[in-house]
Amino acid sequence: MRLTIDHNVVIDLANQSPNVNRLRQLMEDGTHQVHVVEIGASEMRKRGIRPDRYDLFEQLLHEASLDTAPRLAPMMIWDVTFWDHGLWSDEQMIAKAKMIEDVLFGESPAVGITGELDGSPKVLNRICDVQSIWCHLHYRNEIFVSSDRNFHKATKLPRLLELGAGRIALPEVL
Repeated sequence: MRLTIDHNVVIDLANQSPNVNRLRQLMEDGTHQVHVVEIGASEMRKRGIRPDRYDLFEQLLHEASLDTAPRLAPMMIWDVTFWDHGLWSDEQMIAKAKMIEDVLFGESPAVGITGELDGSPKVLNRICDVQSIWCHLHYRNEIFVSSDRNFHKATKLPRLLELGAGRIALPEVL
């Protein structure tokens, strides 16, 4: 199975959090291939990980035992994505990201690839959430793994599945 893990799960793996023990077991036995989205959320910025510091992102992946995990490049977004580790987007890609943003944050002002970053960790995390699930859909992986409860809400989960997410799981219940 091809899994996409979000930035929260990467951090949990690096911190040896107990909620990722099942995921770690699946990684070790080789039954699942774990893919990492090349994006740094606000929690990662506390570690100095910024668009011009991909080396620190790789260091975090090493701490999380994800050195060899395939990387998924998100759409290029100024001051969010890593330089030289993103895709130039077209109208279809932007439309899909907007649909995801509407599902996850429909009640909030636009924050996706069309929103202003404004330095806010909340806005940065929303952009990263949209790009993480966008990558999962774009690269056609099978299970999206996130500890962010927003992806699991009854009002959002069915709509994400309709977009082609396959399955969305918490790391502890894989």
